[in-house]
Amino acid sequence: MVHRGFEIHPEVPLEGMPLEEYFPNASQMFGGLKAMGQPYGVAFNHLTMMPNTNLALQVAEYAKEMGLSETYNKLMYKATFVDDVNISLKEEIDRIALLAGFTESDLQAVYSTDKYKKILEDNKLYCQTHNISSVPTFIINDEYAIVGAQGPESFKKIFQQLKTGKKMF
Repeated sequence: MVHRGFEIHPEVPLEGMPLEEYFPNASQMFGGLKAMGQPYGVAFNHLTMMPNTNLALQVAEYAKEMGLSETYNKLMYKATFVDDVNISLKEEIDRIALLAGFTESDLQAVYSTDKYKKILEDNKLYCQTHNISSVPTFIINDEYAIVGAQGPESFKKIFQQLKTGKKMF
């Protein structure tokens, strides 16, 4: 599996902004998210911030090189959706990255280059090419897409189609 960081809302200020200002019906939107997570033991918090994810995604790209991607992403998702941490803030990103196993020098390696910004730009082009405009989106065999937080049934259906050789689209 390849995880590509995709910045959906780059227009959000670098320090983030109150979620209700960005999405006026955010409470309703996350009420549905809470309900979807409950059967799987995923507890979503009431979120208050709309983060600018650029810097966190740059660090995520570096985490792949370090073999820390899964750990970093899990901690970042928990910080965002469970702990309601403003992951726009460099000090929060650093704190989470250090928990994931980064060193201070690892973080400086990310911040001292444009390499990871370029990777995010490449990811953006990939998403545009594949008509991806929301996350999560799962691309299977470069042929099938599952958009949004879906239950296991959606994946089973596609895997069954792959097994039988039938095209879904």
